[in-house]
Amino acid sequence: MKKCIILFCAFCLLLCACGKSEETTIIRAAVCPTMPPYLFEENGQYRGLDLELFEGFCKARGYRYTITAYDWQGMLGAVIGNQADVAFSNISITEKRKKSIDFSKPYADDTWNLISLKKRNIVIKDLVELKKYTIGYPRGMAFGDLIREQLEPRGIYRSSDVQLYPTYNQALADLRSGNIDLLFMERTVAAIHKRKMDIQDSYVFTGIDVLGFAFPQGSPLRDDFDRYLAKLGPAKLKAISDKWMK
Repeated sequence: MKKCIILFCAFCLLLCACGKSEETTIIRAAVCPTMPPYLFEENGQYRGLDLELFEGFCKARGYRYTITAYDWQGMLGAVIGNQADVAFSNISITEKRKKSIDFSKPYADDTWNLISLKKRNIVIKDLVELKKYTIGYPRGMAFGDLIREQLEPRGIYRSSDVQLYPTYNQALADLRSGNIDLLFMERTVAAIHKRKMDIQDSYVFTGIDVLGFAFPQGSPLRDDFDRYLAKLGPAKLKAISDKWMK
């Protein structure tokens, strides 16, 4: 009888340990699935470069995960409010965001392009010309920092003149209809949309954008993810990136 009691207690402890382990290995991911090729929805499934990196990390560490979709601002808010353990969808690393978010090491860089409809043939040769146009982009994106910190102080463009949207889908619809003239978009994201729309680059900002995964401040997952990226190495990372950029 005593032996049975001991075995029963051991079994209960094993169940408790398994339950605790399971709880600690589920990562809550926040995404904005309108950012191809980094994160997008296709046939009811999420796909993209960022998701492949994340799934590789989880598989290597034995983690499980859940994914919740937000608009752009909501995705970052979920991380800041500790409602998500990580966020990824082509997120730019900025000094402002570093005040409330811990970022991974950069895994890619990009340019910021002002795109327009080809039929409009808008070509910006001098930034002072921007005053003639209406610019839009999804709210919460880093383009706002560029306008507030660089363009507005020089009298080139005012933040108050920007048209903000929940996602790129709504912004692109307004670009098509002529409600806005120019749309801020990352080069890689724009390249995907250029396959479906007659759009062109009107101006390109270079050397200011690097991308990272976003974690709540103090999260040990950030350092673990950095170790995973380091082990993955530049060659493998480039191969994954090139696959999604085709």
